[in-house]
Amino acid sequence: MRRLRETWRTRVPLATRVALVVAAIYVLLKLVRPVIPGSVILLYMGFVIAGALIHVTLDDARIRRFVDFFVDVPAREPGAIRAQRLALLAVIPLVLGWWVYDALRPSYAPPVEIFQRHPTVGEEVLKRIAVPAWAANPKAWRAEDIAAGKRLYEGNCAVCHGEKLDGQGPAAEGFRYPIRPANFTDAGTIAQLTLPYVYWRLNVGGVQNQFNSAMPKWVATADEPDASTLHANDLEPEEAWKVILYLYRATGFEPRATEAPAAEHAKH
Repeated sequence: MRRLRETWRTRVPLATRVALVVAAIYVLLKLVRPVIPGSVILLYMGFVIAGALIHVTLDDARIRRFVDFFVDVPAREPGAIRAQRLALLAVIPLVLGWWVYDALRPSYAPPVEIFQRHPTVGEEVLKRIAVPAWAANPKAWRAEDIAAGKRLYEGNCAVCHGEKLDGQGPAAEGFRYPIRPANFTDAGTIAQLTLPYVYWRLNVGGVQNQFNSAMPKWVATADEPDASTLHANDLEPEEAWKVILYLYRATGFEPRATEAPAAEHAKH
């Protein structure tokens, strides 16, 4: 330990030591959990930089060593020292430039409002949704149904929700507000929901309604058999269930258990 400390003091220039300490503290603050707000990190880093300046300017010898590292370059010096100087002369302007750019660039700030990822729906609505027997038990899902669901998803849903089901489809950037397309790989989405709820959400969509979502209405319902949205009735109920099965199987999640009885699917 003593040898390491001696090497740190004698072989690592003062300017490099200061830069490494400041950078290490910044990284540690960014890695802290729960996450520290950016404004608090900025405040802490102000104290850190102030402390580093005080350390450098405590005596004239330190000030000279710090300044000479950049301006008084000897004709012959170790390559490692030269590399450190060049690295600092390159990194410091880049960091300051990024800081200024990040502070001045336009940022997107949607209106503040209360948002529910999963809107509340009455139990009587979900009880009217009969889960087909072939879809009710995840352990019995058939490979051909999942494959069909994948084809339907890729042809209808991937443009927004992405081929990787991560909400990063080609059209996703067009829906910054009110809400981006759902990321199904996030444990906070379909992993928290029951099959009837997911099917209901696929039915009701979200265009121009209280759910603050650009999700279109994909399946006809008894209440609105002729709904006139862009994708109204594009999917038959059986196709919608296959898409749902694919979402769960592809993400590795399973739906939450529900007490609603499964209904026989006459056509399957």
